[in-house]
Amino acid sequence: MKPVLQSPEIIELEDTEQRRGWQAFTLSGLPDMISSMHVCHALNALAGTPLLDRIRNGPRAAADGLLEGLDAGIAEGFLRYLVSRGVLERQGGDYLLTRLGEDLTSDVSLARLGVYVGAYGPVTTRIGDLLTGRASYGSDVARDGGRLGLHCATLFSFFHTPVVVEAMRGRGARRILDIGCGGGQLVVDACLRDPELTGIGLDIDPDAITVARELARRQGVADRVEFVVGDAFSPADWPEICYEADGLCVMSALHEHFRHGEQAVVDLLNEYAELFPHQRILLVGEPELRYDGRENDDDFFLVHVLSGQGLPRARGEWFSVFEKSSLECRRVHTRPGAGPRMCFYDLTPRPGR
Repeated sequence: MKPVLQSPEIIELEDTEQRRGWQAFTLSGLPDMISSMHVCHALNALAGTPLLDRIRNGPRAAADGLLEGLDAGIAEGFLRYLVSRGVLERQGGDYLLTRLGEDLTSDVSLARLGVYVGAYGPVTTRIGDLLTGRASYGSDVARDGGRLGLHCATLFSFFHTPVVVEAMRGRGARRILDIGCGGGQLVVDACLRDPELTGIGLDIDPDAITVARELARRQGVADRVEFVVGDAFSPADWPEICYEADGLCVMSALHEHFRHGEQAVVDLLNEYAELFPHQRILLVGEPELRYDGRENDDDFFLVHVLSGQGLPRARGEWFSVFEKSSLECRRVHTRPGAGPRMCFYDLTPRPGR
């Protein structure tokens, strides 16, 4: 006869101080914040490894090669975590994205995530060092410019390129110059959307120009676009081909020049006007920062503060800058429900100036 197993006595030890401490923690919202932080890092890792593509397109099961090239023990636990967070579900041996998982891993969602976790993660994880002076931005700490350009290109192409094309078409520009073009996405997209348009992209980073030229080649518009190296803030030194443009656009760059003071931005606008007297349009696209928690505005503000960039400005503040220049703002194009929220200022030479 088998002996009857006795269950051990369970003693729960509680006291008022302990209960209040735990209640304070749970009511603070920190448990959800911690979970959100880990989900963000997990999603970034999911997209940065072969797992996301395999779950979308196969193989979806470990037995079929889902974990090939990965640490199997960590990967299995990682996938189980994503199931518990509702990002994945299991059907037999297959891992599938849930509806939530599909939304979290859309191109737009991953690009927004990539900006804050991938590009600015190296900065936000060093806030304490930056605050105390143990580290300085630009020498000890820096954003990942490659990831920033990649993810911003995705967001801009999805949300804002149609606005730029419409604004240029409305003013009759046929050859656009994208000042600070990065990887060339805007110029290439614009030429794909408007077969009569040609373009020039200018960027200070030779590696970005190489990427842009390759993009144009892959998209079949290399015969209609050219990319050159140059400093957006030194237009007098640009290659001669830039001056062929009859439409200029400068996207999310001018606000960085505010670090040299407002007059520096005014002077730069005047220089653009002087060097391109026959321009049909100068389209300035700028993030519209508001100091609230909508659409990650406070996060957008934080990364600019930490990285020492000139802060983006609200719409009304830009109007006062334009008023001091030799250019006038004739209209403003906006794109509600887009990220980042942008205003596109349509500038032309001011009569009599």
